[in-house]
Amino acid sequence: MILVQLILFIKLISYLKVMFQVARKFRVLQVGGHDLGSLFNQKSNVEWDYFDVGLFDFESGYQDVVVHILDEKGQFDFVFVREKYSDSLMKLLSLVSTPYNTVIDNEYWDNQYQQDKTIQRNFIKPLIYENEEQLQQKLEAVTFPGQYGDKVKPIHCRVSIHFDGSYQFNGNESIEVSGRFGESYQPLITWSQNIIADANKVNQIWPEFKVEGDAKIQYTLRLTPVYSTDQPVEKLIYEQDDLDTPIELPARPYQTYVSVSIKAKGKGTLFIGAIHKRWSRLELGQFILGGKRYSDENKQEFIHYFHPGDLKPPLNVYFSGYRTAEGFEGYFMMKRMNAPFILIADPRIEGGAFYLGSENYEQAIRKVIQNALDYLGFANNQLILSGLSMGSFGALYYATKLNPAAVIVGKPLINLGTIANNMKLVRPNDFGTSLDILRLNQNGITNKDVVQLDNHFWKQIQHSDLSMTTFAIAYMEHDDYDKYAFQDLLPVLTKQHARVISKRIPGRHNDDSATVTHWFINFYHLIMEERFGRVTHARR
Repeated sequence: MILVQLILFIKLISYLKVMFQVARKFRVLQVGGHDLGSLFNQKSNVEWDYFDVGLFDFESGYQDVVVHILDEKGQFDFVFVREKYSDSLMKLLSLVSTPYNTVIDNEYWDNQYQQDKTIQRNFIKPLIYENEEQLQQKLEAVTFPGQYGDKVKPIHCRVSIHFDGSYQFNGNESIEVSGRFGESYQPLITWSQNIIADANKVNQIWPEFKVEGDAKIQYTLRLTPVYSTDQPVEKLIYEQDDLDTPIELPARPYQTYVSVSIKAKGKGTLFIGAIHKRWSRLELGQFILGGKRYSDENKQEFIHYFHPGDLKPPLNVYFSGYRTAEGFEGYFMMKRMNAPFILIADPRIEGGAFYLGSENYEQAIRKVIQNALDYLGFANNQLILSGLSMGSFGALYYATKLNPAAVIVGKPLINLGTIANNMKLVRPNDFGTSLDILRLNQNGITNKDVVQLDNHFWKQIQHSDLSMTTFAIAYMEHDDYDKYAFQDLLPVLTKQHARVISKRIPGRHNDDSATVTHWFINFYHLIMEERFGRVTHARR
């Protein structure tokens, strides 16, 4: 019996390995032009298919074949078109094109493409290049499965022993350096931990910093090949004004260490934050095809992605939870609902800064949502905001500004000051990010700062009108982050005559995430059916 179970277990492992390998394939379809598939023979994670446009000229049943392929293997991740506009081509693209997955060779792009409804709906755009070599480089750069981003924290900064000014570490947020730096650029900071620039990827580098006074800074990146002495060490220098947009390190066939240092001149105060590293998809998107980023005047970021779905209400907005790995969360969950959706993620500090920021930062989040509503022709009462844990704060906070039809949250976190204060006794030395958030928003970590940060949310919700909003909340009965979040929230919502649906789940904050997620999705389908007449079969 044991032997049989062992054999079945081995078979299961083998099956899962195969499934994982299949899932990691990035499927590309080239339509027209010279077949470039040979470029990808060495890329085991890319599956390249070619469609000969000669099939348009006779009755071949190619559409049935394409439909069969899509049914068997799913949608293509990327479609590259090298063909003039035609009705036959657009019939094909109506089958294989999805939002952001298709580009047209710029040599063939014209007004007919630009005005076509399929082109507009799927946000298809031209792929611009200067020569065939650059085209191949771009195609190789953007064709990979998954997404990846990480960061090197400022805690790894080392200040030059020759600097006679002052400095202090502000948690994981920044290192603050003040003084006179010299009339010309002088070495100031080095990182003791390197960035890894992955092989065969365009690696995007985004350094966070803020400069006060008349100081100027200069970043130096040194690229050292890993496990190779055949390639030279590269030195790249970036002036302060060069860093309004991320650095794009071209793809190399080998992995490199990237060491970072800073020189400074003038007088003032520097706030040096993390250095972010992401796999780049060039102009086709941040993290994923169609992904976008925003940074304010202080280089504070959020990322966002809009999918038009079936163009029917509601617009579902999902705020990502706390995640140390940078990128989007919840894509497949939201896509399965078929409705239009937006993903918003906060890559700041260690795992996110709860979507709070400068006036411009918060206005930009609202603008992303409002622009999508305007594009779809929806009103605010056709909007749902949602999120889990850290994402719950984003959903609840921006609900006070957008008056949505519904807010759906799990494991709500509201009293951010209290969460930080709980590190003293309730959760000692756990979730240090909460102290970073407290200091980031209040410039201090005193009891007064704790109260003021808590009150920032409550002032917003008390001066809003949520009488037409439905709140669906799954909360932990013994939440050790924000124990009284739901109890504090309920009387405020009741006073505003909001409708509240709730589910109490035994345990601490992270004790039963599976049940919370189940109820979260269940609430989604319930509200979409009740408020918008969208009957789905996803509820179980």
